Amino acid sequence: MSVCVRLISACNTRMNGYPITMRDDIVRWNKKYRDGNSNPDLEPDSILTSHSDLLDGKGTALDLACGVGHNAIYLAARGYHVIAVDGSITGLRYGRAAIRRKKLPISLIAADLEHFTLPMAYFDVVLIVRFLYRPLFPQIKRSLKPNGLLIYKTFNINHHRKNPGFNEEYLVKHGELKKVFSDFHLIATNDSEGLEDNLTHLIARKPS
Repeated sequence: MSVCVRLISACNTRMNGYPITMRDDIVRWNKKYRDGNSNPDLEPDSILTSHSDLLDGKGTALDLACGVGHNAIYLAARGYHVIAVDGSITGLRYGRAAIRRKKLPISLIAADLEHFTLPMAYFDVVLIVRFLYRPLFPQIKRSLKPNGLLIYKTFNINHHRKNPGFNEEYLVKHGELKKVFSDFHLIATNDSEGLEDNLTHLIARKPS
């Protein structure tokens, strides 16, 4: 599939230099997935199903930190060619069988997302669910084509109420996503100072 070849070529200047030992959180996710798949039916996240009218199925989509590939499968079923990237090869294996069975246009890539370079102006859709690594923000912006769609949903600081031990580096602050992507055309968000939910979402388009 040519789209996969182009993406790997765009990223391999960083991928070739990965250390042999993986970061602790990748090891942790691999262990978690070895213990089982919490989404055995590969159901997509509600952020996609509740905004399906925005997904026209044209072009290439990136599912960043895709987990078991459940959202990538949904996007591909809508018509997109999908690049699905995650740090856990164990998690990716759960979706691989379904992808092959359904013959969906999805390329799975296992990579350390803290050492990953995205191609510029390549994607029509970028989806990020339950993942936060702030140094990637500029790359996420640049990787979208003009008028490209960003769908972002991740844990915020309220998550400490349910999980006090959760690493604060992976929790978005109230108003942060809206500020980071303030140059995009906002479509929908719950990102506000008074938010009670522990998940923040933002959907926006890159200016054309």
